[in-house]
Parts: sequence; C-alpha cells; structure tokens
Amino acid sequence: MSSWSESRVARELSKLRERWFPKILIEIKASGLQYSLYQDSNWVVVDSLPETHSVFEQKTLLIPDAVSFFKLRRFPVESVSKQTLNEAIELDLARWSPWQEGVEFYYWPKRSGDHWQVAVWVWQSDYMPTVTPGLGAKPTHVIPERAWKLAALDTEEPDFIYIDGGEGESRVYAEVAKDFATLRIVDINNATDAKRFKTSLRAASAPVYAAAQSKSTALLGEKLREQPWEQPANCLTAQYSLPDPSALAAGRQAGISDWSDPFVWARPTGAVAALYVCWLLAEGLVLLKQGDEVLEYSSQASSASIEVLDARAEVERINGLLAQIDRMRANQLNLESILASLSTTLPNNAWLGHIEYRGDDGGWLEFSGKSEQSSTLAAVLEQIPEVQQAMFLTDIRRDKRTGLEPFKIRLKLAVKEQ
Repeated sequence: MSSWSESRVARELSKLRERWFPKILIEIKASGLQYSLYQDSNWVVVDSLPETHSVFEQKTLLIPDAVSFFKLRRFPVESVSKQTLNEAIELDLARWSPWQEGVEFYYWPKRSGDHWQVAVWVWQSDYMPTVTPGLGAKPTHVIPERAWKLAALDTEEPDFIYIDGGEGESRVYAEVAKDFATLRIVDINNATDAKRFKTSLRAASAPVYAAAQSKSTALLGEKLREQPWEQPANCLTAQYSLPDPSALAAGRQAGISDWSDPFVWARPTGAVAALYVCWLLAEGLVLLKQGDEVLEYSSQASSASIEVLDARAEVERINGLLAQIDRMRANQLNLESILASLSTTLPNNAWLGHIEYRGDDGGWLEFSGKSEQSSTLAAVLEQIPEVQQAMFLTDIRRDKRTGLEPFKIRLKLAVKEQ
C-alpha cells in the first residue's frame, strides 16, 4: 500500500473516530460556556455542539481556577494504600479546605519513596448545578482547569515548568515532574517571586511552557532581562493534546460510562465473545453428530461432558467461595465510621500521633498520643458503640517538660453480628 493510500485510510479512520467517539471540552468563561472539539490532533473551538449526541462521546467539564482551591498533600504509604487514598483525602480536607461542608474534590496521586504525593483541588458542590443546566447531557468527566492543562500539555519532556495567567497582573508557575507528578503550584506577583521559584527548581534546565492567553511570556514584561530562563529560546507556547489517561480517569463521574475508554468495553465485549463461543460450540456439536465418525465423536463428546461436569463442580465451588467472601465482607468493620466516632469522642486535650489497624481476632485498633489526663481515656473510648474493650499498653507518666501524659491504647472492636 502506498504512503498516499495509508494517509487516506488514516484520515478516514480519524473522521470516523471524531464522528462516533467525539471528545468535547467545556470551559466556563465570563461570557458563558466555550466548547472545543478534538479534531486532527488539535482542540478546535466551536460556536456550538452538534444537535445529535453520540452515546460514545467524551464530554469533559473544566472547573475554573477562580472557584477551586489547590493544595499539595503527602500521605505515608505504610498507613494509606492507593485504594484508601480517596477516604484519607476526604478526612484530610477538614484540615485545610476553605469549605468544610458541601465540597467536591479531584486528586492526582504520585508515589514518591515511602509517601504518596497528592495534588488536590477542591470546590463547592453547589457550583455544579449552576453550570450543568446549560450542558444538555451531563459531562462524563469533571476536572479542574489547571489540572487538565498540566495533564494535556503536549510535551515529551519528563520535567517541565508551566506558566499560566493568574489574577490581575500575577502569574501562576507550576513545576511538574515525570508522569505529570505535580510538585507545586505557586502564585508569582513580582520578579523576586520568580527568582525564588527558579532557584528552588529540581531540574534547572527544564523547559518552560506558557499558556497561549499569556501574551507576554515574561513576568511583568519589563522584567524579561532579569529572568533569562523565560527567554523565547527556552519558553514555548503551550499546546494541548489529549490528557494523560490516569488524570482523565480521576475525573470520571460516578454512574456515567465513558465509552471512549477501552476498559469500559471489556464487560460487554466479553459477554458477546462468550455468546459467540457458545454458538460455535453448539454448531460444533451438530457437526460432530454427522458423518461416518459418529462413534469417535461420541467418545469425544463423552470426554467433553466429563469436563463440563468438572467445570460445573468448579463453578459451584467458586460460587461457594464468593458467597463466603460476601459473608466476610458483611462482617467487616466500617473503619470510616469508627474513625469518625473516635474523632468526636476524644476530648480536646488529647492528640493522636499514630494509628494502626489489625484484622486478627475480630479486629484491633492501636493508637498512641498525648493527653493532659490520659487515665480517663479508656472509659471514654469504651462508650463508642464499635468498641468492645479499651486497654492501656503502657504505664501513664506525665512528661515534666510538656506537662502531657503519653499513652498507647488498644481498642478491641466489636464484631458485627449476622
């Protein structure tokens, strides 16, 4: 096949994907909603969306930076697994979020040594109802605007600096490492802030990308000579492609299927494949009954029947194991409820330093900390419905320097009855 034919086939396939699997980007501007379609490997701004909606469309809504709040958080891998990061972040929001109730959040984790380094954006949940009525169909993904830009930046460099416009004349600088690990996002208001940011870079030679709407790539224009790292030779205009798959998956909305994701097709495709295999087997059995080799085929069918019975027995065994797992899950303790009860029951003069959960013998929760009156904690903690018994693991002695009493307590958790 000639190169011309190959390019033509590629163009036709691209048009087919854009028609049946459209990728739509929705930005919230002061003048209203702005739509962009991904066409020919570029995001193209359009006046309006097609009247007909495809069930396979991927519609991403960007939360404006002005209504979201960013924070970089760290969690120890030893106590927080990747599966429990969502719960840990939700509990952690109370420490730093400007809104304590009615919030939604988006996070982007990256493991760094023995810690999770997590970029977290939070915004008020009542903001979404003010936007979604004008969208028609609900978005499949909701991602903070700056998170999407970092994940969709068209670059091959493992480390890079991203410059975007901030409020007024300020700029926002972001340092991003390999696999789009967001190291920090800083507001830059003057040349001193820019120099301080530069001197603390992990990779001083990292390329710099500036958002297209920032007409001046230098901070405050006249400071260009004081910032040689933002010279045009090293500062490129940001171009955006499709975002990193993991970053996009983090913004997927619950209950909405993104059919442009190959993994979503796994279950229906597997079901169709299983039906097709069953049909082939049925056709094969019909063919086996024909011809002069009936006896030989009958023998094979007998062997196949034995295998089917064995397979059926195996299926029944697996179903029994699954039922047992369901019963075990039903008996599992709700650690989130226990931690919430613990946080409300502990007196204000008690501070925790370490918590460890052990699943043996019905479940134990051990924690240590300091209190002004540790001797009363056991009786207080036994008032929690999920706690069966509280016991001290160490003697209580007051620290003369701090005036506090260190303690280490083990809670025997109540087993949930069936």
